[in-house]
Amino acid sequence: MSKVTHIGATYRGPSLHGQVVHELGARIAGGNYAPGTVLPSEEDLCVQLHVSRTALREAIKVLAAKGLLESRPRIGTRVRPITEWNQLDPDVLAWRCRTLPDARFIEQLAEMREIIEPAAAQLAARHRSDEQMAEIQDALARMGAARSIERWVEADVDFHRAVLSATGNALLMPLAALIGSTLESLLVLTASHAQDFRIALPDHARVSEAIRTRDTLAAGQAMALLLADSRRRLLPPPATEPPARASRRHRG
Repeated sequence: MSKVTHIGATYRGPSLHGQVVHELGARIAGGNYAPGTVLPSEEDLCVQLHVSRTALREAIKVLAAKGLLESRPRIGTRVRPITEWNQLDPDVLAWRCRTLPDARFIEQLAEMREIIEPAAAQLAARHRSDEQMAEIQDALARMGAARSIERWVEADVDFHRAVLSATGNALLMPLAALIGSTLESLLVLTASHAQDFRIALPDHARVSEAIRTRDTLAAGQAMALLLADSRRRLLPPPATEPPARASRRHRG
């Protein structure tokens, strides 16, 4: 079954269709329906979700396009393996982030950001306009003024989106939606792990200043440092081998 890529295509909002897509998607990403599991019958799902068969079938089509489901005659609708999900779909990323993601998934997201965002900061320092710089600085100011995690996260997401926008590279623009889908949930986790959710403000200020002064090298380095600090706050340190075991290995 071929996959359809929907980078940037999300199903948010108050519509019944969107609500069914998100409810089912969140259940699948959260493990309520494990990979390989056949979903309950249409009749049962309609009762559970309080929707019509038409709305349910449309939602299943959307989730199939995102790689989460496949329907087969006489078998039903089955959850596909995680490796076959469209991992770059903003909705899929958001669902996985919001359902207590495991350490490996968080690490993979951190790796993705570490590949993309330092280079984006360098491009922003080279190409940003005055208007784009003002957007970055405005987001930074709102981060500094935030008195709640919710306000901090909103401004932090805007900061990173503004940096991507300032690259001037149209091919990077879809990544703004992609990064935004992951950041909103991950930043809540990062901020909640810190005693002061504004602990990363100086790191963001260094990125902003390097972009303002068009220092490409410093911009990339500052963004890399920011992301490294974020990774350390989110992920536990790697387990170390007990000294006795290590010494026995070296004696051999």
